[in-house]
Amino acid sequence: MSYPRRVVPGAYYLVTRRAYQRTNRMRPHAVTNQISEYCAAWAAGKTGVVIHAYVVMSNHHHLVVYDPNGVLPEFLRELHRTMAKALNASQGQWENLWSAEAASAVRLPTMRDVLDKIAYCAANPVAAALVKTPEEWPGVNAWVPGTRKEVSRPTAYFDASGEMPKQVQLRIEAPAGFGILDDWRGRVREAVAAKVRGARASVAKQGLAFLGPRVVMKQSFLTRATKHEVKRRINPVLAAKDVWIRQTFLRLEKAFRAAHRSAVCAWKAGERCAVFPFGTWWMRVHHGADVMPAAV
Repeated sequence: MSYPRRVVPGAYYLVTRRAYQRTNRMRPHAVTNQISEYCAAWAAGKTGVVIHAYVVMSNHHHLVVYDPNGVLPEFLRELHRTMAKALNASQGQWENLWSAEAASAVRLPTMRDVLDKIAYCAANPVAAALVKTPEEWPGVNAWVPGTRKEVSRPTAYFDASGEMPKQVQLRIEAPAGFGILDDWRGRVREAVAAKVRGARASVAKQGLAFLGPRVVMKQSFLTRATKHEVKRRINPVLAAKDVWIRQTFLRLEKAFRAAHRSAVCAWKAGERCAVFPFGTWWMRVHHGADVMPAAV
């Protein structure tokens, strides 16, 4: 059984979701790119989640997001269900798009951590030995702060007479309250450049050659990644470079899980007055359980 997810307002996350059996269901293609951008922009607009970076690889995607209202599960639900339906419709598929594993949402407690993961997203196609620069990636790779892109509603799956808007705007934002946009943009570009240099050095050390955009786009969406992947790894809940901050957040997570487990036991025993810790999502939304207020 998975641990409960602590969802609190004002948190930053690195979100990752993999395709079923590591298939290339999201490999770069004009329609696939349009669907990926439209669904992310629509889900963000509906829930108020802010996107700082978004890269769609052939068999998985990453986002760096800010959740001001504590509704991350709603954002993930809307994004992933619409992407799955639209991609299935466009590719003539009927089975699952996503892996059975739940989406990974790794908490980013500081701006340093947010910056590092934005760079990680941008450099992902380079680290995978697919293209030499982030700009060469023919799929979705949006990370430059302050950019806006109008995305038209895909014709696959979405009904023109339905409620989905004809156009949405995919926005890549700078963190609120950071200061001057150009300063943040400069820091992001420096971090991405450093990550790209490291990725190129790693590719060269392994003796690999970059596939290039044309080869990537020619791959079938039904092919699977062949590189060995370690199974049953721990799914982290936090990425923090500062040791003290990491230890503090992990103590909070441990205390949350203990309090949640105690409340669940009381609930199962019939105590509907059981109070769950602040950050509880599922029991509050789906069962109407009482939740403690945020600490002042």
